[in-house]
Amino acid sequence: MPTRKIDRKFNRRELLQAAGGITFLALTRNAEGLFESRQKPFDARHVHSPLPVFTAPPYLQPGQNGSKLTPGEESIVIAWQTNGVHADYKLVYGATTSLNKTATITSAVRSVVDDEDGQQRTNYIAELSELDLNRRYQYRVSMNGGRLAEGYFTTRKPRSERTRFVAFGDNSCGEVSDHAIAYYAYRARPDFVMNAGDNVYDNGLDSEYARYFFNVYNADVPGPRIGAPLLRSVPFYSVLANHDATSHDGQKRNVADFDRHPDALGYYTNLHLPLNGPVPNYPTIAVGKADGVDRFKACAGGRYPNMANYSFDYGDGHFLCLDSNVYTDPTDAGLQEWIASDLSATDAAWKFVTYHHPGFTGGKEHYNEQQMRVLAPIFEKHHIDIVISGHVHNYQRSRPMRFAPANVAGAKKVHTGDRKVPGEFTVDRLFDGEKQTKPDGVIHIITGAGGNELYDPECNNSPLQWTHAEDNHADYVAKFVSDRHSFTLIDMDAHTLRISQIDEWGGEVDRWRLTKS
Repeated sequence: MPTRKIDRKFNRRELLQAAGGITFLALTRNAEGLFESRQKPFDARHVHSPLPVFTAPPYLQPGQNGSKLTPGEESIVIAWQTNGVHADYKLVYGATTSLNKTATITSAVRSVVDDEDGQQRTNYIAELSELDLNRRYQYRVSMNGGRLAEGYFTTRKPRSERTRFVAFGDNSCGEVSDHAIAYYAYRARPDFVMNAGDNVYDNGLDSEYARYFFNVYNADVPGPRIGAPLLRSVPFYSVLANHDATSHDGQKRNVADFDRHPDALGYYTNLHLPLNGPVPNYPTIAVGKADGVDRFKACAGGRYPNMANYSFDYGDGHFLCLDSNVYTDPTDAGLQEWIASDLSATDAAWKFVTYHHPGFTGGKEHYNEQQMRVLAPIFEKHHIDIVISGHVHNYQRSRPMRFAPANVAGAKKVHTGDRKVPGEFTVDRLFDGEKQTKPDGVIHIITGAGGNELYDPECNNSPLQWTHAEDNHADYVAKFVSDRHSFTLIDMDAHTLRISQIDEWGGEVDRWRLTKS
């Protein structure tokens, strides 16, 4: 396999040219992996007050705005989380060191029950608005009058600006491979992260975000066995996945059970993503005693259930993000109309779709979960270039392909794992991503090797294993790597996509490109 590496040391100038980061943090990690402030408050009113413990130091999020790239209308969210101890916070920001704007800070309380502390959490959200495109902004967070954190970020790039992003899924699980993926993704210096779902294991809980996600992706320093301060540097997009709703009710439906897990559906309380999608007809089902469900909804605010499906632009790309869970029905007319409307409205050179459950896989794991295949004709009509998925814990790249569903009844069988959608395949075998770079069809990437246990080891570089009798042995898989964890690295300009797959040691295991005429 190729061993070309992306890892190298940064000099100070390169670090300052990166998309963002925290340059000062008055917090130190304690023995439990949480963050404490040891600074005395400048405000005399708080001299004898206890200080909060931080479960998540300040991190960047995309915020509600995603649809259009409009100068002066950009926004971004800076969020942080603490235990239940109250403090007074202020966030100022600006394009210069004068920091002449003050953000509005809101907070929401959520009870967390886990094996460690069972403490209440307070989530703080600061939305920075009226920002220009592709501009660096500085910010300062103060607590009780004392300086808590300082940093900077860069807003989204407009059309015709080169953009780099990374994609991976099935990641935050506490394994060393998860840490290595975060580290090498950070080393790639992306403008943003596109997560393909199952962002935390095993149940998508707030407590699991604190234990497995923030510790790794918001680490103080980068290291292959530590993680990286990726969340402090760039926005992190994600999609809903099966580990966000792992319980079952009396009707055998997949649900988020707030009696069993009072801190369920952490996707909606930890992430702040665009809210430009429709209210889903098939939302994540929340069950349990009314007070527990109501506490969750109060913390999530307008994000539940609206954040299930959304889209955003970045540079020359348009990104459509969908909930593909077992409770969703992708044959729903309202959903399909919104997808078609969203895709037809963009003028982006490149169009991407991200959802968790892949419609097409050459392996055995999760092969029957084919419900998203029914959307293939819509994607083809609107010239989608790449579909990004996770769920299957390995890396696969398809040939450019078209798919005509013959029977969509299986896709309608919600809350089951057997949702086969048979149909006819048309595969572009001329495309090689090197000499022939203009595909005839959609390319599907599975990038689910983000840290958790790998699937389908027998398929690794073994093409005879990559077809299925149910698909008439259509040879739609071009690359299959299942012996190592990895992430996808994409460089984008108006004419070319350059894609490579980077493994957990920084080596390159696949490389190809797409071009526009």
